[in-house]
Amino acid sequence: MEMGEPDRDRRARHNGLARRRAAAGLLVGAGLVVLGTVFVVLPGVVVDHDLAGASVAAQDRLKAVNDVRTTLLQVVGGLVVLFGAYATWRQLRVSQDGLRATQEGYVTDRFSRAVDQLGSDKLDVRIGGLHALWRIAEQSARDREAIISIQAAYLRTHLPWPPPGRNHRRQTCRSTTSHPWRLAPPTPRWR
Repeated sequence: MEMGEPDRDRRARHNGLARRRAAAGLLVGAGLVVLGTVFVVLPGVVVDHDLAGASVAAQDRLKAVNDVRTTLLQVVGGLVVLFGAYATWRQLRVSQDGLRATQEGYVTDRFSRAVDQLGSDKLDVRIGGLHALWRIAEQSARDREAIISIQAAYLRTHLPWPPPGRNHRRQTCRSTTSHPWRLAPPTPRWR
């Protein structure tokens, strides 16, 4: 890289900035010319058109021109207010989208930390992870089904089944039902 290249880049940026400033100045100048035409020339043309060659006192004509200017100013003011309302609405939408993205990122971080806690060696940390997932499921309807599936899979893989010491009852249930997954109807206790 030559020593002169950074200077060229700096000059190119400066020239681009100068061009943008010149274009902005031309736009502002053109806008002022248009506004001047609208507020100085147009009211007289409108009044002359409305009078259609009728003779009117100079004071009445001047009052009519000022009334037209007032009306034009009110129209321009209304347009500025409408544009301001639209710009405010757009800014509000952008802010809401940014807030929503931030909240989604926060939920994702909480979700990741809770899933990491499920892999811990300590029982209390794993229980905290299950509780954190439950809290996320309460607050985020979008993630609720996935969280319930994760919790169910975790419990299926980490809880012993059949529970120790319950083998006798399981055998009894199987022998009293026609299908192994259905329990027999309860027998009355008064017999």
